Amino acid sequence: MSIRRIQNAGIKYEYELVGELKKADYEACRLPGSSVRNPDILAGDGETVFVIEAKITTNNRIIIRSSQIKNLIKFAWKFKAEPWVAVKFINQTSWIFIRPNAFQISQDNQKLSIDFNTALQKGVTVRELVNNEFQKKFT
Repeated sequence: MSIRRIQNAGIKYEYELVGELKKADYEACRLPGSSVRNPDILAGDGETVFVIEAKITTNNRIIIRSSQIKNLIKFAWKFKAEPWVAVKFINQTSWIFIRPNAFQISQDNQKLSIDFNTALQKGVTVRELVNNEFQKKFT
């Protein structure tokens, strides 16, 4: 599969995620030119802002560069937003939102990863993510 085809597939799934966040009554947009330096999606509802790095795989493990997580956290901090990594194991689940600290660090500190079962245990769905934020507003 060519690099261009892989990038287009990733963009397609990012737009899918934007659509799911909009259905949950959040305003959301894909950030053009997202890369290692910038996250993929920005979403908010007027009170809560999420900065999201989206990752997809057909395998049983998501791998992400440590630098992407560091930049996600830095970007979120500057926007007073919550950093999340949205992962999708294609043909297995819908989107799962995971906190950056739930990922396992590789021995060389260059990559982070999470497997399917751990993602299910530590992650939340779109509905759980937005409902949790809704509950926080009233506590």
